Amino acid sequence: MLKLMFLLFSLFYFIYYIPKTYSWFLTMNYMFLLTPISIFFLINPYFLNFSINLYFSINSISFILIMLSLWITPLMILSSSSILLMKSYKNFLFIVNMMLIILILSFLTNNLFLFYIFFESSLIPIFSMIMIWGYQPERLQASLYLMMYTISSSLPLLMMIFFLFKMNYHLNMNMYNWIFFDNSLSFFWWLLMMLAFLVKLPMFLFHLWLPKAHVEAPVAGSMILASVLLKLGSYGVIRISELYPYMNKPISFILIPLSLIGSSLISIMCIRQSDLKSLIAYSSVSHMAILLSGMLSNNSWGTLGMLILMIAHGLCSSTLFMMTNIIYSSIYTRSIYLIKGLMIMFPMFTFWWFIMNMINMSAPPSMNFLSEIMLFTSIIKISINFLWPLIVTSFFTTMYSLYIYSSSQHGNFLSFQNNLISMNSSSFLSIYLHFFPMMIILFKLNIFF
Repeated sequence: MLKLMFLLFSLFYFIYYIPKTYSWFLTMNYMFLLTPISIFFLINPYFLNFSINLYFSINSISFILIMLSLWITPLMILSSSSILLMKSYKNFLFIVNMMLIILILSFLTNNLFLFYIFFESSLIPIFSMIMIWGYQPERLQASLYLMMYTISSSLPLLMMIFFLFKMNYHLNMNMYNWIFFDNSLSFFWWLLMMLAFLVKLPMFLFHLWLPKAHVEAPVAGSMILASVLLKLGSYGVIRISELYPYMNKPISFILIPLSLIGSSLISIMCIRQSDLKSLIAYSSVSHMAILLSGMLSNNSWGTLGMLILMIAHGLCSSTLFMMTNIIYSSIYTRSIYLIKGLMIMFPMFTFWWFIMNMINMSAPPSMNFLSEIMLFTSIIKISINFLWPLIVTSFFTTMYSLYIYSSSQHGNFLSFQNNLISMNSSSFLSIYLHFFPMMIILFKLNIFF
């Protein structure tokens, strides 16, 4: 644990004491090297559920999410090469590194109060990214939405943490210690305790901050927000549910129908979006609603499907946001009505758009397909009536995925746009580095079982 933290904090040396020409390159490559190094430091050769010290421990879910964070972070830097031209590039690298440290500490801690501190601290870097490197003046409103939704929903969680400490005299979240918690918590207080994570997930009706934050955030902010920060909410639901394993059953009869109906409505809403980034953001909300429903189904099959979807959606949605930024930096628009004929200009880019849209719509063979089959079966096991919103969601997910691809890649390239645009090799490298772990995990799915 201390060795990994030392390696992470040593990144600040590359940021501030290396010349500008090399600091960006060295920071990015050093972060790529941290992934195999952290596997060596964190994984236990005999079993993965072990305690590092009194306040930190690691299990299989947190280990996979730490690996996802370590892989996405250098890809954020690789995709944000335009910020290298700004004077504030060191501040950007500093914020990215601080976000990585906060996320790793959030996934490692087993103390409920420390988890709350790191959980809320993750708002500061993404808030700074939107405010400093956001695209439009509306980034002020998007940042305000982000802070108000998340902070107001987390205050009941803080109150419940103090209440739990008063009842049990400890805040250890270790999965072996949940039996020491008093199971006399009421339905209302349990719902309030879950509210902070449902907003961060985000659940339908609490999702209004997410499309605004995605649209106004820079590409690095959108990538980390879609790939890791949303998964922090689902990870919080898992860890809190370990404390009270029987409390999810009464609220599942409210949250599962609400999430499935919301998923159907949002997938329909995606078709009428004109902004490409907004469409991908709303599709993330639809996927997270299915993930939450499978998580609340209270069976191991749904939990396993939820874990696979977390990894698959994190890599796929991050790629889609990055590819949207490539289009925006080339033709300076994200409007679906103006983006036409990309197949003429970028035939190789069209291939990757097709692959990522097929993965996003859960076409076989992909991790998304396997995870959604597992989630669908675990949800239908509760009630056969849940089949109808799932059918609607699947149909419209396919529809808007094909709509994105056909409207942007086919047609005539508009004459008033720049015909001399080109794409650099780092863009294709970033796409491939997103796609590569998806294929590796697809052929090695027994790591989840």
